[in-house]
Amino acid sequence: MIVVPYVTLEGLTILDKISGRGRSRREVSELASKLSEKFERLYLADEDGIVKNKPQLDLAQAVCDEIPTLYECGVRFSNNVIDVITAGADKAVVGTSTISSLDEVRGAFMLSENITFKVDYRDGILSFDPDIAGRAFLDLARDVHEIGIAEIVVPSKLAKDAAAAKKQFGFKLGVIASISERQGLDALGADYLVAEDYGRLDGNE
Repeated sequence: MIVVPYVTLEGLTILDKISGRGRSRREVSELASKLSEKFERLYLADEDGIVKNKPQLDLAQAVCDEIPTLYECGVRFSNNVIDVITAGADKAVVGTSTISSLDEVRGAFMLSENITFKVDYRDGILSFDPDIAGRAFLDLARDVHEIGIAEIVVPSKLAKDAAAAKKQFGFKLGVIASISERQGLDALGADYLVAEDYGRLDGNE
């Protein structure tokens, strides 16, 4: 199981999850380049896109040019994935809390197969679409599998359910969690850990 660092993009700076330190545009490429020496992939969460529907595509491109990137920027409609892929993302992350409907997920996959489906969770699966919200993970995973999407990212609370579904449907599984959970997630069969606290990992290695 590999570790994928989680990096938050906000405003005209890029912030690391632990220190909250802002980085200039020039530093963005340098950070991504350094991470590429250590990690195979990076997870980029564009808070301006997720919260405000104003993704920082130009700044994201500076990251994507340096390292294969799973880029989440608040995709709401299927055609939004074109902007994500054009920015150079290896994978366009489509999250349940922002996508408007399961039909839009189908449409996104028709436009690009480079889709990673992210399940957002807070006391149940989050979504505007009743065909997604509050469903059992296995049922939702079945629908996503039938669409053709082969990669799913989940929070650690859903790791066990997702690992069971992975055995049935064979998708690639990423789990957003602390690096301290690495051993347990590896035992579950997760393919990669999206490390929110990668800053501590840098300090240890």
